Amino acid sequence: MTPVGELWEGLSSDEREQVARVCPERRFGKGSIIFAPGDPPDALYVLMSGLVTLSHLSEDDGQESILRVFGPGDVFGELFLTVRARPFQARALTACAVTVVPGKTFLRLLSTIPRIGFNFIRVLSRHLTEMALDRGQSSHKWSLQRLALTLLKLGVAHGSEEPAGTAITLPLTHQILADMIGTSRETVTRDLGRLKRRGVVRQRGRTLLIQAARLKALVRDWPPTQLSPSSHGRPSGTV
Repeated sequence: MTPVGELWEGLSSDEREQVARVCPERRFGKGSIIFAPGDPPDALYVLMSGLVTLSHLSEDDGQESILRVFGPGDVFGELFLTVRARPFQARALTACAVTVVPGKTFLRLLSTIPRIGFNFIRVLSRHLTEMALDRGQSSHKWSLQRLALTLLKLGVAHGSEEPAGTAITLPLTHQILADMIGTSRETVTRDLGRLKRRGVVRQRGRTLLIQAARLKALVRDWPPTQLSPSSHGRPSGTV
């Protein structure tokens, strides 16, 4: 299969065929671990189809914090050139297919197809920028704000525009959302209920329909200026 994704942008058809010859395709079933913390960083991956989560696992209790949800065309596992062991876990959120780029093969491709090196630098720069923005945006925010921000980002990355709003068709459970924003499943359930009552989120089967403009306004305006005396400066039930 012809490789697709940001890493291969600008390549000619002959160059894409060259990549396809030396980079194998692998398929993973839903829930499969693609790599785990401590694994040797021997390759990077380009997602061809499906969804993959990148997570940090706590050394104390193994609790999972989802850092990213990757979709088709995204590059992950790119730290293979700088670390001795994988620091994160990559897991198939759905059945997926990936292009595997072994480390030695990647270095050979850099010498024969310089465009790949430029694309790789762009991928790294974007990932670093996104991580810095995530850290800045998530610090000092209540769980409702973090959930709203996460839904907005998922809508941009994986949503499709409909008359009723932005449709997010990812297989998102309340636990997955909780792992993404660093809170409990119960808190996500409560906050999703608040967003639904406000009319900014609707559920259609397994699809979430979000009103992006209203979510953005909610993030700016939250918390409300009037807090109950018992909340000690933060809305009740948030973390």
